[in-house]
Amino acid sequence: MSRRLLATASLLAGLAACSPPADPLAGITLEEQTSGVTSSLRGLAVVNDDVVWIGAPGGQVLRTVDGGAHWDVLTIDAAEGADLRSAHGFSADRALFFTAGQPARLFLTEDGGASFRTVWDDPTGNAFFDSLAFWNSEIGIAFSDPIPGGFLVLGTQNGGESWTRIPGLPEPLEGEAGFAASDSSIATAPNGCAWIGTGGGETARVLRTCEFGAEWDFVDTPMAAGTPGSGIFALAYTGEKLIAAGGNYEQADATDGNLAWSDDGGTSWELPIAAPAGYRSDVAVLPLGDNSLIATGPNGTDISRNGGEIWTPWPDLPGHHAIAFSPSGRTGWAVGSDGRITRITLPPRN
Repeated sequence: MSRRLLATASLLAGLAACSPPADPLAGITLEEQTSGVTSSLRGLAVVNDDVVWIGAPGGQVLRTVDGGAHWDVLTIDAAEGADLRSAHGFSADRALFFTAGQPARLFLTEDGGASFRTVWDDPTGNAFFDSLAFWNSEIGIAFSDPIPGGFLVLGTQNGGESWTRIPGLPEPLEGEAGFAASDSSIATAPNGCAWIGTGGGETARVLRTCEFGAEWDFVDTPMAAGTPGSGIFALAYTGEKLIAAGGNYEQADATDGNLAWSDDGGTSWELPIAAPAGYRSDVAVLPLGDNSLIATGPNGTDISRNGGEIWTPWPDLPGHHAIAFSPSGRTGWAVGSDGRITRITLPPRN
């Protein structure tokens, strides 16, 4: 090869090396799906790329086993009139659904929704469950607003077959409770840690355990607080950072205290340099193989590419109530008002 050709090849290689990488967001595809309902959807449980369960008002349950090409609409007779805002899916056949409000009941199906049975029924008449989460296939936790005597947190050791009350929770503040906005007020880590977000009190707090619920403490956060509609609505754990999202749902465009992050398990908290553009009901890791996060709420969706420190609006995805991704990281779903379901397909990772 001549010197000129060598120089040209070297220059082209240098230019290629300096070219900015392609934006992974540009490779994401969004598909509106037909849910078969017109109600407001919040209880989202993504099992894998094909299987998704959704709890809905009116005691209804939605299920797909083909990635959302078709959705079955099922009804739990014993949940007539109830809003199923908390859900957890184990497989195409097995899933749990908790009512929000009274009567507080937890239902289990093991035959793909052909039948449901009650595995927990509120003996107090005061419970209001906000979120349901699992550390693994057997050990799980559910969180309710306070009842007389304190917070009500349930635990299971057998995949949801039976539940017992977990003791030792911190005393609730005046007006403190949770929010059943996206089934995301609990975040868990494989090592037995869990975090529960609260609001409605003078301070928005995180209740913490690192012993699968055996011991608890709490930390205050800089999230919006002081009104019944403000606080932490969702938590997400990245493996390094804990992200809290929320704000004041009565002020959808307000940005003060709508997001905070912690890199020490919730002991200390930082506010973002640039916050999401309003109240956010859910936040999740956006599986692009970097530090990306996604947060959504009634007025829109935002993306962070640096672990929650800077957020920018993502106009391609309208506002939803809840968002979650499959374990493979290839597919996600967002659900919202008027029966809206959006499938999110991510580009292959390098």
